[in-house]
Amino acid sequence: MTTTPELSREQRDAAMVERYADGETLDAIGQSFGITRERVRQIIAKVGGTNAEASRKNRIAAREAAIKAAHGAFMAEYGDLARQMARRGVTRPDAVLKLQALYPAIDVELAEDALKGSGILFSKAQIDDIFSKEALAAGIWFLLGSDRNLSPDREWAAVNLDLSLMSELRAALESAEASPEDVATILGVIGAAQKLVAENPSASITGARYQELREELVVALGLVSRQGAFPWPPTRQTVMKRFGGWNEALEAMGIGTTTQGRPKGLLKFTREDYADAVRDYCFHALAAETKATYSGYDMWVKQEIAAGHDRPSGASVRNIYGTWADAVRSAQE
Repeated sequence: MTTTPELSREQRDAAMVERYADGETLDAIGQSFGITRERVRQIIAKVGGTNAEASRKNRIAAREAAIKAAHGAFMAEYGDLARQMARRGVTRPDAVLKLQALYPAIDVELAEDALKGSGILFSKAQIDDIFSKEALAAGIWFLLGSDRNLSPDREWAAVNLDLSLMSELRAALESAEASPEDVATILGVIGAAQKLVAENPSASITGARYQELREELVVALGLVSRQGAFPWPPTRQTVMKRFGGWNEALEAMGIGTTTQGRPKGLLKFTREDYADAVRDYCFHALAAETKATYSGYDMWVKQEIAAGHDRPSGASVRNIYGTWADAVRSAQE
């Protein structure tokens, strides 16, 4: 629109200066008054209004305030639903897709940005979402057999391993560029381990030894996926999360449980001690305006110990909860 007749030149010039100071662009002001952006700039310079840099900063501040307000409005309406989905193990992209399907009017980009900055701890794609429970257990069989230096027993594997499991492992190993001979060897070692336990039920492997062997063998076999890290055999933390603990995993597989190391509940700290430690650290991270990370927790523990407050280590916390993300999520709840 153009200048209204009621506005004097002084009033018009003052309005331009005020709008430019608020962060509005020269183009937008010029269009509303029916003049060029250059003429607007000349008028503002003559009157002595805000310079371009100050206007740019105001414009950025106004935009950030608008975004913050939009995020706040989104979280006020959908935040509780998002938290409930996070507690159910839903990933952030999947939460956005669910909201989009059920509330078509939402702005997807706004939803993604709002949830990203919300502090809600969504799940990430986990290994136990990729592999079946049998495939995860097969990782333990393989490393148990490797720990005992068992020769592949392909005959036993052919008779006793399920075809679905063999197909799943074969596809996963081939995607990491394992050779057909490597695949056959791994399946044979799994068969040999199962045969060993069938004959000697007390045969077992500790979680620490399992993780040590996993790190060695993944490198030795060159099992690297296109994403840069191969997820099978699964990490000890993944096994514990899926089965509820290391010994629980062994029991589910019919393998003798280990007696080495502390029990899952540990001895030095109670479950309440763990919950208090994670919660206190999360409050500390929130006050410091930083993310509640595993490495940050370990640094905080050192500070707490120096101040005379004994706290469980990050490794112990992860052992109790299965993953660091689950520990933080529990504290948030």
